[in-house]
Amino acid sequence: MNKKRLRQWMAPFATATLILNTGYGILAPDAVASALSTERHNSNLTGLNTAQLHTKLATAQGRHVPVTSGTKVTTLTKTYGQNTYLNQMLKVMSSQMVTASSAPGEVSNLTAVPTETTKVNLFWTNPSDINFDHVKVIGVTNDVYVDNIRSNSYMLSGLQPNTNYTFQVKTVNKSGDESKGAPIQAKTASIDVPVDKTPPGEVSGLTATNVGYNAFAVNYILPKDADLSQAIIYLNGKEVQRTTGTSYSFSGLIASTNYTVLVKTIDKSGNISGGISIPVTTSALTVDTVPEVTGASVTSVNNYSVTVSWTKPSGISTVSLYKDGQLVTDSTGSSYTFNNLSASQTYTFTIRSKRSTGALSSGVRLTATTDSTSSNSSEVSNLEVDSKSDTWIKITYDMPSKADKVKIYVDGDYEGTTSSESYKITDLREGRWYEIKVVTVNSNGRESSGVKISERTDSDGYYSSSSSSSSNYEKARDLMRIAENSLNASDWRSARDAISDLPSGTRKSDLLDRLEAIRNRAIGTSSSSSGTSSTTTTSGTTSSYPNNAVSSYSTSFTLTPGAKSAYVDGRATTMAQAPRIINGATMVPLRFISERIGYEVNYEKATKKIILTRPTDGKQVVLQVKNSTLAVYELNNSRSYSTNITAPVIVNGYTLVPLRVISELSGYQVNYNTASKQITITK
Repeated sequence: MNKKRLRQWMAPFATATLILNTGYGILAPDAVASALSTERHNSNLTGLNTAQLHTKLATAQGRHVPVTSGTKVTTLTKTYGQNTYLNQMLKVMSSQMVTASSAPGEVSNLTAVPTETTKVNLFWTNPSDINFDHVKVIGVTNDVYVDNIRSNSYMLSGLQPNTNYTFQVKTVNKSGDESKGAPIQAKTASIDVPVDKTPPGEVSGLTATNVGYNAFAVNYILPKDADLSQAIIYLNGKEVQRTTGTSYSFSGLIASTNYTVLVKTIDKSGNISGGISIPVTTSALTVDTVPEVTGASVTSVNNYSVTVSWTKPSGISTVSLYKDGQLVTDSTGSSYTFNNLSASQTYTFTIRSKRSTGALSSGVRLTATTDSTSSNSSEVSNLEVDSKSDTWIKITYDMPSKADKVKIYVDGDYEGTTSSESYKITDLREGRWYEIKVVTVNSNGRESSGVKISERTDSDGYYSSSSSSSSNYEKARDLMRIAENSLNASDWRSARDAISDLPSGTRKSDLLDRLEAIRNRAIGTSSSSSGTSSTTTTSGTTSSYPNNAVSSYSTSFTLTPGAKSAYVDGRATTMAQAPRIINGATMVPLRFISERIGYEVNYEKATKKIILTRPTDGKQVVLQVKNSTLAVYELNNSRSYSTNITAPVIVNGYTLVPLRVISELSGYQVNYNTASKQITITK
């Protein structure tokens, strides 16, 4: 093989200087090792010297030949054959190397203070990179004095008196990538120079505040020593932080646990005080016993609906209502009608008291069996729109002989009752589609399933050129947020109308995407998010969204990093923020998934803490932006635990978390296919 051909083969790995042996045209072993170490490679080759590299190659070939660091490649080629050796070397290199990650930022405020004739104290400020892991100090001869320093200072010892030194402080990220290093020069003290060995004064006023079940803070006053450097914070004897501040907050702790906080001071010469300590006990993790409703009963039953009533206990303003274990809605009233049921079927209804904190009672259960269709009143016939304007619609129909009266519903909401064969629906919005349902009621109070018709109010084109002012957009956005939080059909329609009034553009499109997502989750229909479907029916069997209905939890998700398109339970949808791969970790939008598996999401802006609570089983998950601790509390079981994760980040206003968090939430199976680059999350 000639040299030109060899260079072509080795071009992808030629970031180091390659040395050719002119006798055989083969790379010298040290050059190969240098090329491998210059490129970023995985742990299978990390740290191997020349001899180990060749031994690994020999083992891969099924041969065990002792090789020393001075062994020439020519010796190996005589053993294995030139082409075999070179091909195997290229195969190992191409299969083991991976792309280099970005190095972290450098330290700042780097200073050096000689403290004794043989010691120099280094101080610096660590970079804010989320993937930053530690620093290491290197001398001018590239000897590593010390590695894995996670604080922001270090005392170098064992130096020569009255001697100039140059050091480098390099930063290292979690992938092992190193920065170029920040240099610093220092001269050790002369033998005749007196050395400061007096530690600084202690902090005063050390107290604990905001003590909770998993966190607390400490405050203190720093001494006024002129050479004071910083305070060192310890928890149960382990150093956790060095800071120039006068307070520190601990998080991710265990409830009902005794802790000892120790605060020492350190001066610029490296002298450390004995420290001041206080004991702190976290509060107990208590399960809130929420009182139950009283007087719960079934007050009305017909073919397709059941009405229940209750009396709320003192201090409770809201109850959560469930049908066969699935949350339907929250109510502040004292009764509720479950609609769109099936005839001759038994249902279980649960009423749970709900505190403002989200805590729920165990619930009071009621059962009821809907009437059979044989007792049904006949439906109205010839239902049609008689006339309409931009604010009202008048309908007419023929009532059957068995009907005593009819009930009118508009978009699932009760409108009124009449014994007449016509009804005028008023206070409507211009240019809007409405679904109207007419339900007959006989003399025994039995209700029919109802007959439906859809109609649109008149429009003079006003809304096609409506104002694009910021106030209209902000109003629509606020109504959207209300609908997202409540998953209530009435709130959804209010948001729909406000968004429809906006002029066309990116902002309107974004809101319409979110509107469709709410409709899919809360209203259970695939109609257009703009509410302009023109389908009309009088069959009484057309499916429509149930008032205040919430769909069951999603069981499968398919996502792709970098893409906003996704599939939920096999249905295509669009996310506001695409998943990303950040520093090697696959990060997915938290709210998009967590709310679809039953969690309420709250974000504390001041602390950047995310609290997820699932009312159905009392489970609570606590995360914090840029904090690698995930805390899980199973409130119903009085159990808690914590684990380490890649810290959550905020991208474009949306919180992204590693895939592992999703499995911690409720046991979902998570898989990332490197070939298709798709993420699948299944129950």
